[in-house]
Amino acid sequence: MPKGLLALLLSFLTTVPVAAGPSAQPKPPPVKAAAVYVMDADSGDVLFASGADQRRPPASMTKMMTLHLLARALRQGRLKLSDPVPVSEEAFRTPGAQIWLEPGEQLPLDQILRSIAIGSANDSCVAVAELLDGSTDAFVARMNEEAKALGMNDTHFANPHGLDDPAHLTTAHDMALLGRALLRDGIVMKALAQREDRTIRNGKGGKLWLVNHNRLLWSFPGLIGLKTGYTQKAGYCLTGAARQQGMTMIAVVMGEPTSRDRFADVAALLRWAFLTHDSHVLARGGQVMGQVSVRHGAAPTIKAVLDGDLRLTTAKGEKPSVKLVPHLPKSVMAPVRAGQELGTLEVTGGGRLSTHRLVAQGSVPRATFGTMFLRIIRGALHVPA
Repeated sequence: MPKGLLALLLSFLTTVPVAAGPSAQPKPPPVKAAAVYVMDADSGDVLFASGADQRRPPASMTKMMTLHLLARALRQGRLKLSDPVPVSEEAFRTPGAQIWLEPGEQLPLDQILRSIAIGSANDSCVAVAELLDGSTDAFVARMNEEAKALGMNDTHFANPHGLDDPAHLTTAHDMALLGRALLRDGIVMKALAQREDRTIRNGKGGKLWLVNHNRLLWSFPGLIGLKTGYTQKAGYCLTGAARQQGMTMIAVVMGEPTSRDRFADVAALLRWAFLTHDSHVLARGGQVMGQVSVRHGAAPTIKAVLDGDLRLTTAKGEKPSVKLVPHLPKSVMAPVRAGQELGTLEVTGGGRLSTHRLVAQGSVPRATFGTMFLRIIRGALHVPA
């Protein structure tokens, strides 16, 4: 891209409307939850938080991580929905919500997935853990690795289903991060938005009738998931997500006194988020934000592009300005692969600071000996390439 055009692009981006700091946000509705977190899932902006960093048991909201890791295995081709899932003695003996799996039985993975997403089946979670990693301990270790990768720094999982354990804790903030990641898992999201299912065997020659615990699927416009949870120690919990007006909002409540309260509070929080906020697209994914020299590359430079849309959320009617500053190295060493991280784009303004990845637009292999030799000769003779 010519330097003049790039400068014009960046100067235009420095005056795009964005959200102001938390003090400018309209007041949220009162809720009964011990911990609350509301996020614009597209921008990642926090709209409201209360007690959101308190470590609490997540109950069956844990299953969002189990489903997230299962979706990844399907996406990578490690598993197919038609694959049989063997049932162990450990899965059979798992207490709580279940579909009454029998030792030695095998069910297709698509039925196991739906039994977790719709019926919140604990026995199916153990079967998935053993299928993916050989044991629940190995799977739980991977759950915790993924939690760290997602920035869930106050989370520690002790099992794949969410039954109470003193070491099994998370926060409303971390559940929102997990929910945001899960929104990209299309196969799982389809199941989480399913109100009921009557296709899974019941072990007696008939079919189970599973009804989704998330009652907002029947009543809140645009609701797409995510997951309920309850144990005596956790109280009533819910991570809810909905799409309206081109926006996707996530609301998390933990430690609610009743099931009715969790649904009423999440509905009120989502309604407030949609009514009082706007989402702005500042730049589209793939937009060129600079270029970097490539040492010993077949091409002399590579363009740095935005990795995904850049969005920011504002209170209705607010239009403060933002400054976008690319931070890129002068050069990188070949080879460069498409999508390789080259630097970051810093976004400042309105009391906020965030960074977004800048990646290579394409690939640049290492230059051949002949190409390097010609460059040296041209350089010595001051001949343009």
